[in-house]
Amino acid sequence: MISFLLTLKRMLTALWKAIKDEEFQVLFFLTTITLISGTIFYHTVEHWSVLNSLYFSVVTLTTVGFGDFSPQTDFGKIFTIIYLFTGIGLILGFINKLALHMGRSRTNKKDKS
Repeated sequence: MISFLLTLKRMLTALWKAIKDEEFQVLFFLTTITLISGTIFYHTVEHWSVLNSLYFSVVTLTTVGFGDFSPQTDFGKIFTIIYLFTGIGLILGFINKLALHMGRSRTNKKDKS
């Protein structure tokens, strides 16, 4: 549990520092818009709850893909294909940028010691 809390602290610290990076801000904004648009789409077209729609959007774009939800309409399936092609790269860029800031944060701590 302590390890989890320390990792969470490090991630939140890196996120706080990353917010000042203009490129990270753009990626954060685009990632948020992508997740919101997917959530709205699945809520509207597939008639899922907002929580289930957001859950599916996150699970899909992070390529976890549990398989507990899947689009049933043809329009939903076509949207998901396009959503995957555009969203995965965006999510990976966002996660990569956050990981870089986490690494820098850790490196800076070692340099100060």
